[in-house]
Amino acid sequence: MNSQNDHNEHGVDYREDLNRRLRDPEFAAEYHEARKRASLGLKIAKLRSAQGLSQAELAARLNTTQSVISRYESADYSSYRLGTLKRLAEALGSELVVDIEPKETSRT
Repeated sequence: MNSQNDHNEHGVDYREDLNRRLRDPEFAAEYHEARKRASLGLKIAKLRSAQGLSQAELAARLNTTQSVISRYESADYSSYRLGTLKRLAEALGSELVVDIEPKETSRT
C-alpha cells in the first residue's frame, strides 16, 4: 500500500516511476552502481559514528585530512583503492571483506 509520501506534487508515485525507469538496462546499471557507492560510504560513516569518532579523529588515525574522510563517506565517491579500504577498516576496528557476485539479470 502506497502512502501519500510516495507521491510528488503532481501525483506521480515515486516507486512506480522508479520501477518503470529500472526497465531501461542503462538506467538500471547506473542506479545499482550508485546504490553500491552510497552503501559503502554510508557503511564507513556508520562504523565511524558507532565508535564515537568524528571525521577529523578518523582522519588523524589515517594520517590524512577530514575532507578526505568526508569524500570517502560521500555517495558520489567511486575511486576507492583496496589498500585504502583496508586501512579504513583497520582504523575502524573492522575487517575488509571483498566479494565477487554474479550480476543480476533482468527478467523481461
